[in-house]
Amino acid sequence: MSDDEKSIYAPADQMWTLSPDRRQVRMEVPLLSVDGMLEPLRIHLDFDAETADAILDRLTVLRSQMLPAPQRS
Repeated sequence: MSDDEKSIYAPADQMWTLSPDRRQVRMEVPLLSVDGMLEPLRIHLDFDAETADAILDRLTVLRSQMLPAPQRS
């Protein structure tokens, strides 16, 4: 990760939600403070089922290439 990138942590059940009509999922990242902005930036992205499937497929491929998760004690 480069110096200009930020790591963001949020519990998955708070970051990902299903729309009331169950046609979309929303990814909402925690509020981001940006230099020069008075208020934090709120970002959310809505995905339809086809896009969600494509994301899952891509994440599956990338996860298979990642190092194992660290052991938790």
